[in-house]
Amino acid sequence: MRVLVIGGGIGGLAVAKGLLDRGHRVRVYEHADRLRDGGAGVTIWSNGTAALRGLGVSLEGIGRRLHSLRAMTAGGRLLWEADLDEVTERLGSPTVEVPRSELLNRLAATLPREIFRFGRKCVGVREFADHVIADFADGDSEIGDVVIGADGQRSVVRRTVLGGEPARLTGWASWQGLTYSDLPIAHGYRTLNIAGREGHCGLIPAGGGLLHWWFDMPWEEGRPQLTVDDLRSVFSGWPEPVEALLESVTDEDLGFFPHIRHQVPKVWGGPRTTLIGDAAHAMPPAVAQAANQTMEDAWLLSRALSLVDGWPEPMLRDYERQRRPRVAKVSRTAALTSAQRRTPLQRIGKFPRWIATRSQVISLRSGSNVLSGLGRPSVRMGMA
Repeated sequence: MRVLVIGGGIGGLAVAKGLLDRGHRVRVYEHADRLRDGGAGVTIWSNGTAALRGLGVSLEGIGRRLHSLRAMTAGGRLLWEADLDEVTERLGSPTVEVPRSELLNRLAATLPREIFRFGRKCVGVREFADHVIADFADGDSEIGDVVIGADGQRSVVRRTVLGGEPARLTGWASWQGLTYSDLPIAHGYRTLNIAGREGHCGLIPAGGGLLHWWFDMPWEEGRPQLTVDDLRSVFSGWPEPVEALLESVTDEDLGFFPHIRHQVPKVWGGPRTTLIGDAAHAMPPAVAQAANQTMEDAWLLSRALSLVDGWPEPMLRDYERQRRPRVAKVSRTAALTSAQRRTPLQRIGKFPRWIATRSQVISLRSGSNVLSGLGRPSVRMGMA
């Protein structure tokens, strides 16, 4: 089939890889003049690394494999620690922190350069009985058999095909960065999450001395963005190495990321269209699953379309039916976790390590198609 992928981010490149490997003719249309490889770090959990493996993409040589996940209070009290090595053993796939630029470039390296079409801004999609047309801002159009909307939270494909409102702000935002650091945590294998009444902080080594860090705080549209000096004031007195980190960074290192959430629709497209990633299910970063769920989309959609012979709609709807319950659960969890950050921390005891570890296993498996073995297309060829 002729597949037009709208959007050249992580999801667009991942699904292009899967579809090319299954013999389809794929083009990736990106509105920017080159790959947009900015951003900080991406935590690729066991479901994400399993999906990438299923797509034939290796993370060998990039990022940092994580061995443990520790959570503590702003007062320095340990809440729990999960053994990610045991999670890897149970689920068969590791957790890796990777700079977003390195992940995007690794995906791009698996694709032939001729499939990319840069500087092409999609402005609409038109579906017909035997083909679909993507229209672009330069006045040109492209004809295909299927259009995949991998064009993010402001998806033109979603708006054109489904209508409805864009993703909504949740009332929180992250100030984050990815910087080289001499702090010991940047050269270790542990991710650290710290929770307080003022906000939340996270630090994860991303390999090569890079440290991915973020600060989450309440924020509403129209309010000014914070500076590093603001963060130093708010997070003064927090456990090591928070203050040392903030003394080592500048406003130029600071990225601003408002939290958003989409309602996950029951149907993600029309007879010849569907969505993946943030176009379908943008969510707050509270459980760090947005990119992982996108890679699961790409993995499952590639498998679904491998059995299409002519009319693609049954396979598109089958892909959506299999993905929606899983990704909707993860989205609800992310929204609930984010909402809980508004309330003061309760006095709770320390969770045993085995409970925290098992919780990670259960959570990852329950929100995943690839880890649960739920990736076999249920619509057979010729049933359309």
